[in-house]
Amino acid sequence: MDATDDRSPIENPAAAEVRLDRMEDFRTSSLNFVEQARKTVEIFSYDLDAALYDRQPFLAALKNLCLGSRFSRVRILLQNNAPVQKQGHRLVELVRRLPSSMEIRNPHPDYLDHQENFLVVDRRAYIRWRLSNRYRGYLAPANLLKAQRLSELFNEIWQCSQPDSDLRRLHL
Repeated sequence: MDATDDRSPIENPAAAEVRLDRMEDFRTSSLNFVEQARKTVEIFSYDLDAALYDRQPFLAALKNLCLGSRFSRVRILLQNNAPVQKQGHRLVELVRRLPSSMEIRNPHPDYLDHQENFLVVDRRAYIRWRLSNRYRGYLAPANLLKAQRLSELFNEIWQCSQPDSDLRRLHL
Protein backbone atom coordinates (compact mmCIF):
# COMPACT_ATOMS: atom_id res chain seq x y z
CA MET A 1 0.00 0.00 0.00
CA ASP A 2 1.40 3.37 -0.99
CA ALA A 3 -0.10 6.41 0.68
CA THR A 4 -0.42 9.71 -1.11
CA ASP A 5 0.74 11.26 2.20
CA ASP A 6 3.43 10.16 4.66
CA ARG A 7 0.78 9.45 7.30
CA SER A 8 -1.41 6.36 7.24
CA PRO A 9 -5.08 6.77 6.22
CA ILE A 10 -6.07 6.24 9.86
CA GLU A 11 -3.87 9.18 10.94
CA ASN A 12 -4.90 11.24 7.94
CA PRO A 13 -8.64 10.72 7.41
CA ALA A 14 -8.73 13.51 4.84
CA ALA A 15 -6.41 11.53 2.53
CA ALA A 16 -8.11 11.34 -0.82
CA GLU A 17 -7.02 7.86 -1.84
CA VAL A 18 -4.48 5.21 -0.94
CA ARG A 19 -3.10 3.05 -3.72
CA LEU A 20 -3.47 -0.73 -3.51
CA ASP A 21 -1.08 -2.88 -5.51
CA ARG A 22 -1.48 -6.42 -4.22
CA MET A 23 -4.30 -8.91 -3.80
CA GLU A 24 -3.54 -9.10 -0.07
CA ASP A 25 -4.06 -5.32 0.20
CA PHE A 26 -7.51 -5.73 -1.35
CA ARG A 27 -8.37 -8.67 0.93
CA THR A 28 -7.29 -6.88 4.08
CA SER A 29 -8.90 -3.57 3.15
CA SER A 30 -12.19 -5.15 2.07
CA LEU A 31 -12.39 -7.11 5.29
CA ASN A 32 -11.52 -4.08 7.44
CA PHE A 33 -14.13 -1.92 5.72
CA VAL A 34 -16.89 -4.53 6.06
CA GLU A 35 -16.00 -5.17 9.70
CA GLN A 36 -16.45 -1.43 10.35
CA ALA A 37 -19.69 -1.14 8.35
CA ARG A 38 -22.72 -0.05 10.33
CA LYS A 39 -25.49 -0.14 7.78
CA THR A 40 -24.70 -0.75 4.10
CA VAL A 41 -22.28 -2.55 1.84
CA GLU A 42 -22.60 -2.09 -1.91
CA ILE A 43 -20.52 -4.26 -4.23
CA PHE A 44 -20.30 -3.71 -7.98
CA SER A 45 -18.38 -6.63 -9.40
CA TYR A 46 -17.67 -8.19 -12.73
CA ASP A 47 -17.45 -11.77 -11.41
CA LEU A 48 -17.51 -11.73 -7.57
CA ASP A 49 -13.80 -12.40 -7.44
CA ALA A 50 -13.52 -15.46 -5.19
CA ALA A 51 -10.06 -14.41 -3.97
CA LEU A 52 -11.72 -11.39 -2.34
CA TYR A 53 -15.33 -12.30 -1.66
CA ASP A 54 -15.35 -16.08 -1.11
CA ARG A 55 -13.26 -16.03 2.06
CA GLN A 56 -14.56 -17.01 5.47
CA PRO A 57 -13.49 -13.84 7.38
CA PHE A 58 -15.16 -11.61 4.78
CA LEU A 59 -18.33 -13.72 4.79
CA ALA A 60 -18.42 -13.71 8.60
CA ALA A 61 -18.14 -9.91 8.63
CA LEU A 62 -21.05 -9.60 6.18
CA LYS A 63 -23.13 -12.05 8.20
CA ASN A 64 -22.41 -10.15 11.43
CA LEU A 65 -23.45 -6.90 9.78
CA CYS A 66 -26.73 -8.38 8.56
CA LEU A 67 -27.56 -10.11 11.82
CA GLY A 68 -26.56 -7.09 13.90
CA SER A 69 -29.39 -4.87 12.68
CA ARG A 70 -32.59 -5.37 10.75
CA PHE A 71 -31.75 -2.16 8.89
CA SER A 72 -28.45 -3.45 7.47
CA ARG A 73 -28.29 -4.10 3.75
CA VAL A 74 -25.77 -5.79 1.47
CA ARG A 75 -26.48 -5.24 -2.20
CA ILE A 76 -24.44 -6.77 -4.98
CA LEU A 77 -24.49 -5.96 -8.68
CA LEU A 78 -22.90 -8.83 -10.59
CA GLN A 79 -22.10 -8.34 -14.26
CA ASN A 80 -21.10 -11.93 -15.13
CA ASN A 81 -22.56 -14.76 -13.07
CA ALA A 82 -21.16 -17.62 -15.20
CA PRO A 83 -18.06 -18.27 -13.01
CA VAL A 84 -20.20 -18.19 -9.87
CA GLN A 85 -22.70 -20.65 -11.35
CA LYS A 86 -19.99 -22.96 -12.61
CA GLN A 87 -17.69 -23.00 -9.57
CA GLY A 88 -20.04 -22.07 -6.74
CA HIS A 89 -19.48 -19.26 -4.25
CA ARG A 90 -20.09 -19.08 -0.51
CA LEU A 91 -21.25 -15.47 -0.77
CA VAL A 92 -24.14 -16.60 -2.97
CA GLU A 93 -25.05 -19.20 -0.33
CA LEU A 94 -24.99 -16.49 2.34
CA VAL A 95 -27.31 -14.32 0.23
CA ARG A 96 -29.70 -17.27 -0.04
CA ARG A 97 -29.69 -17.67 3.74
CA LEU A 98 -30.21 -13.95 4.46
CA PRO A 99 -32.58 -12.76 1.71
CA SER A 100 -34.12 -9.99 3.81
CA SER A 101 -30.71 -8.33 4.21
CA MET A 102 -28.79 -9.36 1.10
CA GLU A 103 -29.53 -9.38 -2.61
CA ILE A 104 -27.70 -9.97 -5.88
CA ARG A 105 -28.90 -8.34 -9.08
CA ASN A 106 -27.81 -8.23 -12.70
CA PRO A 107 -27.14 -4.72 -13.98
CA HIS A 108 -29.22 -3.45 -16.87
CA PRO A 109 -27.46 -4.14 -20.20
CA ASP A 110 -26.61 -0.44 -20.48
CA TYR A 111 -24.21 -0.94 -17.54
CA LEU A 112 -22.66 -4.29 -18.43
CA ASP A 113 -19.64 -2.57 -19.94
CA HIS A 114 -18.82 -0.59 -16.80
CA GLN A 115 -15.06 -1.11 -16.48
CA GLU A 116 -14.62 -0.68 -12.75
CA ASN A 117 -15.25 -2.86 -9.70
CA PHE A 118 -15.98 -1.14 -6.42
CA LEU A 119 -17.09 -1.70 -2.85
CA VAL A 120 -18.75 1.13 -0.92
CA VAL A 121 -19.39 0.99 2.82
CA ASP A 122 -21.94 3.26 4.52
CA ARG A 123 -21.58 5.83 1.73
CA ARG A 124 -18.35 7.00 3.36
CA ALA A 125 -15.54 4.64 2.36
CA TYR A 126 -14.71 2.77 -0.82
CA ILE A 127 -12.31 0.53 -2.68
CA ARG A 128 -12.20 0.67 -6.46
CA TRP A 129 -10.20 -0.86 -9.29
CA ARG A 130 -10.40 -1.12 -13.06
CA LEU A 131 -11.17 -4.49 -14.59
CA SER A 132 -8.03 -4.42 -16.69
CA ASN A 133 -5.83 -3.73 -13.61
CA ARG A 134 -6.56 -6.73 -11.44
CA TYR A 135 -5.43 -5.90 -7.89
CA ARG A 136 -4.31 -2.38 -8.68
CA GLY A 137 -6.65 0.25 -7.41
CA TYR A 138 -7.46 2.64 -4.62
CA LEU A 139 -9.15 2.84 -1.27
CA ALA A 140 -10.45 5.86 0.54
CA PRO A 141 -11.45 5.44 4.18
CA ALA A 142 -12.99 8.90 4.45
CA ASN A 143 -13.56 10.46 1.03
CA LEU A 144 -17.25 11.18 1.56
CA LEU A 145 -17.81 13.01 -1.71
CA LYS A 146 -16.37 10.26 -3.91
CA ALA A 147 -17.95 7.50 -1.80
CA GLN A 148 -21.35 9.16 -2.12
CA ARG A 149 -20.89 9.54 -5.88
CA LEU A 150 -20.04 5.85 -6.22
CA SER A 151 -23.03 4.99 -4.04
CA GLU A 152 -25.29 7.16 -6.20
CA LEU A 153 -23.99 5.43 -9.33
CA PHE A 154 -24.63 2.09 -7.64
CA ASN A 155 -28.19 3.16 -6.76
CA GLU A 156 -28.82 4.36 -10.31
CA ILE A 157 -27.75 0.98 -11.68
CA TRP A 158 -29.61 -0.89 -8.92
CA GLN A 159 -32.90 0.86 -9.75
CA CYS A 160 -32.91 -0.48 -13.30
CA SER A 161 -31.42 -3.88 -12.50
CA GLN A 162 -33.16 -7.22 -12.07
CA PRO A 163 -32.76 -9.89 -9.39
CA ASP A 164 -30.38 -12.61 -10.57
CA SER A 165 -32.84 -15.47 -10.99
CA ASP A 166 -30.06 -17.88 -11.97
CA LEU A 167 -28.45 -17.47 -8.56
CA ARG A 168 -31.68 -17.41 -6.55
CA ARG A 169 -32.61 -20.99 -7.38
CA LEU A 170 -32.79 -23.23 -4.38
CA HIS A 171 -30.89 -26.46 -4.64
CA LEU A 172 -32.89 -29.25 -3.03
